[in-house]
Amino acid sequence: MVRSASRKGLALVLGAALTVTSFAGTASVAPKKAEAAAAAQTVQGQRFLQLYNQLTSPTSGYFSPEGIPYHAIETLLSEAPDYGHMSTSEAYSYWLWLETLYGYYSGDWTHLEKAWDNMEKYIIPINEGDGKEEQPTMNYYNPNSPATYAPEKPQPDQYPVLLSSSKAAGKDPLDAELKSTYGNNQTYLMHWLIDVDNWYGYGNLLNPTHTSTYVNTFQRGEQESVFETVTHPSQDNKTFGKANEGFMSLFNKESQAPAAQWRYTNASDADARVIQVMYWAKQLGYSNQVYLNKAKKMGDYLRYDMYDKYFQKIGSSATGSSTAGTGKDSSMYLLAWYSAWGGGLGENGSGNWAWRIGASHAHQAYQNPVAAYALSTSAGGLIPTSPTAQADWNTSLKRQLEFYTWLLSAEGAVGGGATNSWNGEYSAYPSGVSTFYGMAYQEAPVYHDPNSNGWFGFQAWPLERVAEMYYILASSGDLTSDNYKMAKQIMTKWVDYSLDYVFVNQKPVTDASGYYLNAAGQKVLGGLNPSIATTSAPGEFYLPSTLEWSGQPDTWNGLSAFTGNPSYKTITKDPGQDVGVLGSYVKALTFFAAATKAETGSYSALGTQAKNTAESLLNVAWTLNDGVGIVKPEARADYFRYFTKEIYLPAGWSGTTGQGNVIPGANGVASDPAKGGNGVYISYTDLRPKITLDPMWSYLSNLYQTSYNPATKKWEQGTPTFTYHRFWSQVDIATAYAEYDRLIGSSAPITAPAAPATVTAAPGSTQATLTWTASANAASYNVKRATTAGGPYTTVATGVTGTSYTNTGLMNGTTYYYVVSAVNTVGESANSVQVTVTPTAAIAVPGAFTLTGTAGNAQAALAWTASSGAATYAVQRATSSTGTYTTLASNLTALSYTDATAANGTTYYYKIVATNTAGSTISNTASVTPVAPIAVPGAFTLTGTAGNAQAALAWTASAGAVTYNVQRATGSGSYANIATGLTGLAYTDTTAVNGTTYSYRITAVNAAGTTDSNSASVTPSGGTPTTGNLVVQYKLNNSNATDNQIYASFNIKNTGTTPVSLSGLKLRYYLTKDSASAGLSMWTDYAQVGSSNVSGAFASISPAKATADTYLELSFSAGAGSIAAGGQSGDIQVRIAKSDWSNFNETNDYSFDSTKTAFADWSKATLYQNGTLVWGIEP
Repeated sequence: MVRSASRKGLALVLGAALTVTSFAGTASVAPKKAEAAAAAQTVQGQRFLQLYNQLTSPTSGYFSPEGIPYHAIETLLSEAPDYGHMSTSEAYSYWLWLETLYGYYSGDWTHLEKAWDNMEKYIIPINEGDGKEEQPTMNYYNPNSPATYAPEKPQPDQYPVLLSSSKAAGKDPLDAELKSTYGNNQTYLMHWLIDVDNWYGYGNLLNPTHTSTYVNTFQRGEQESVFETVTHPSQDNKTFGKANEGFMSLFNKESQAPAAQWRYTNASDADARVIQVMYWAKQLGYSNQVYLNKAKKMGDYLRYDMYDKYFQKIGSSATGSSTAGTGKDSSMYLLAWYSAWGGGLGENGSGNWAWRIGASHAHQAYQNPVAAYALSTSAGGLIPTSPTAQADWNTSLKRQLEFYTWLLSAEGAVGGGATNSWNGEYSAYPSGVSTFYGMAYQEAPVYHDPNSNGWFGFQAWPLERVAEMYYILASSGDLTSDNYKMAKQIMTKWVDYSLDYVFVNQKPVTDASGYYLNAAGQKVLGGLNPSIATTSAPGEFYLPSTLEWSGQPDTWNGLSAFTGNPSYKTITKDPGQDVGVLGSYVKALTFFAAATKAETGSYSALGTQAKNTAESLLNVAWTLNDGVGIVKPEARADYFRYFTKEIYLPAGWSGTTGQGNVIPGANGVASDPAKGGNGVYISYTDLRPKITLDPMWSYLSNLYQTSYNPATKKWEQGTPTFTYHRFWSQVDIATAYAEYDRLIGSSAPITAPAAPATVTAAPGSTQATLTWTASANAASYNVKRATTAGGPYTTVATGVTGTSYTNTGLMNGTTYYYVVSAVNTVGESANSVQVTVTPTAAIAVPGAFTLTGTAGNAQAALAWTASSGAATYAVQRATSSTGTYTTLASNLTALSYTDATAANGTTYYYKIVATNTAGSTISNTASVTPVAPIAVPGAFTLTGTAGNAQAALAWTASAGAVTYNVQRATGSGSYANIATGLTGLAYTDTTAVNGTTYSYRITAVNAAGTTDSNSASVTPSGGTPTTGNLVVQYKLNNSNATDNQIYASFNIKNTGTTPVSLSGLKLRYYLTKDSASAGLSMWTDYAQVGSSNVSGAFASISPAKATADTYLELSFSAGAGSIAAGGQSGDIQVRIAKSDWSNFNETNDYSFDSTKTAFADWSKATLYQNGTLVWGIEP
């Protein structure tokens, strides 16, 4: 290791300079630390310590009140965690890395130990000494039957999946030795995700003294993106979620209600990074065996991540029929994506069970040969206590390096992985697929949204670990082993490949799709040593973002048979400025360069190029330090998914979240049946309503309303852009400075910085914001101010670590003069060029205003009140109140607008956006439904039929009518309304008196006026059963009297001696609707006279009878023909349903008879001939 005398002296200085305090009296939180950067002896070392102070300062906001590192300072964020103030096992592993290198510089290792204590307390779910059991039933685990099988499915819509006994799990070979070694099987691994501030509201059930809560997300197949997950508690006692089911029933289906349970999932790469970091801590001087033993124990349990999900024998499922493992034969000796474990929470013994699974898919990005080396060799120093652990990790070390070699593309990128369970259900492998130790190649293991093999970060992260391995072996003098040969080959090829696509102070030329172009303007589509066209871009860096793959690696038959994969190709594209990737990439170059020097005593040509590129990248990155971290603004085009409805909930599932809302509630939309489900989709905000309270929500929501076009799926008026301070990303770049300093060192001693250049000053209200470009070697900056040009200047700020400063408390209208100087341990620079600024009163966003809309013929007239301060207005329109708005017109200055593109009959929702330089304000929503000019109702025809003390009226529809009124007169008297506001086409007057002749007419009504029908004369007569030459027969088609449809069949017989035309007949069937508001529909399923010749209409009976409030009247067109003498109509089958498809109760219906299973004469279905009752008895 490079450990000079100056480092030792630095450690003594820092150790004396630091003081330790804590937040809010909490003993295990991240400590406050005195400024340490001033003691550094080199530029890169000084930068690391400055970043360390920024990251651990309480004012920066990286840590919670419990001392937990947040995923990010900012909260409106969705990537793997779906909220910025979540945290991950990844964040903890990086925290340990930060403290390890701080210990190297300072000699103070207590901060590393406090970070480990915090990790053990909040994210390793064990009894950390407070008596709270966070794996309360793990001792009931049966290693001979680890878990019940459930197949994986590609789409979230295909969940829940049925737990099945169709595939027996193999035996767990580790449990017995772990119990023997540690006295129990409490899994010593991190759960991957915690809700640090209990934002979701589920609470820590098993340790309620903690605010931080264990939660989980991804559970539903390879297509489940972060925008489709349902965040749920890892300790689920069914308080939340669906009643008596919790959230478990979203994922798995059982024959009974799921039991209350706890369950945790680790991320193997994070736990392995902890081992990797503790290896380096030990190498750099850390010696406390208590914590080193904890690292060994974590490595012991991390072996579970080598095992197939259901402990199936590796390679046994190639033909579609896997074999249960009996021991180590179910270990792939690679790190899979995760392992998981859980157990019951029930009382009185009902929760006395536990389970464990591995994962069947291995991704190259999750491998960590340094961790395997540390856990398997005496030089590594972290061999676990269990008897077989060292041998397992020794096998894994070589297997991982073989894996990387196998996955090397012809260009040098490393991609994809392998699976032991094709399709997640042990299907047969596709013909011709490449294999690695019996496992099938996968281009994108585990996740497809986004593609898990497309991000360049999944090159830099894992290859940095391989670079470390190369350096470790070269430094140890091992220059002949296969492990050394593989590590060197992988890194040499990868560094040579990656440097072709990395640029400092230059910008690569690309096309609109992100493909690199050469000097001739041609796409660079892979190949060796491509030449990329560039333009000058001082102070910028560019790394690739995306990789595209074709072909596959050749089947692995050992290192000696490695072909170089000539048919496995990579296309590299989309140059970007990802600071997180930058840190790992610089470390990969740094370790590679150092390894080439350790190998031969001097840097190789490629090592020199790697070293110089790393240093240039670090120098450019330092100019991006804003005083809190090194950041670049990020355009997030994917954030439209905050608003789209994508989160699947199965049919009938309804539950309550910890934020108090019911999902799906009334907000669901029907799911896409092509994806395999029959439920609903809800949106991000439907699931997480508190996200709308985020301070950045109004920015994102307003931009979505004004910029995003759902038709083109593009942000047409600006893409949402955020600046994120991710903790892991900041640690990655901070440790890149330290590792470069430690392994390579600075090429020159620190000199006094030059004066800052390009100073600018922007006025605000009672304030001025200054910015400048970074000065080389500057540790901080002083800002000075005067009210007279040229001074004298008063220093208003010292120790500014970023390249901007806002001076508040100024007088509007007063002119101020500023200069900036740079400072480091050597001294202070001269003042910068003076800049001038005059603060002015702030412009407020436009004021509130009101929109109104008026419907016209195929248009909507909009008018709004003036918005104070508005410069322009834009008109937006949607076709649903919660839908996506599109912009119809912008840059308007008038207070009205007419939308002439509207369609009559469609309801539109309008908003106006008032804008000025300070921002935008959105009006209320106005709904408008354009309509065509209305004419008076059209002509129509009334017919009447006499009954017993009643008159049955029916009429044809009047075009344009909204309602109908029924009028009646006797003798020469005038007409009077007996019913108004009807919407049907039939009515029965039950107030009529037998023997009295009545004249009826119908008035059709709409907004334009009324139209009267013809008059119809009806004389009611007594209720003696009417019989004649026509007979109605009835039979029942469906004996279920309480389902949601009525089925009836009729046959009309002619017993007379002359034919009867069907067009003169009407048949009525009497029923009760069971609900006054229910709408009805009917269908003729079959008619011997032709279904199209039969029509039906419903009419209300007023007053309603106990057994009939409605009747269906069947009529026949001329096309139905006649019934011959002695003949019959034949079968006429009808079906009735309510518009809401709710159930009927036919048992009290007048015309219903459950005994009529064959045609029989039925007097409770009446028949009329030319308006006269000729068969049956009316109710």
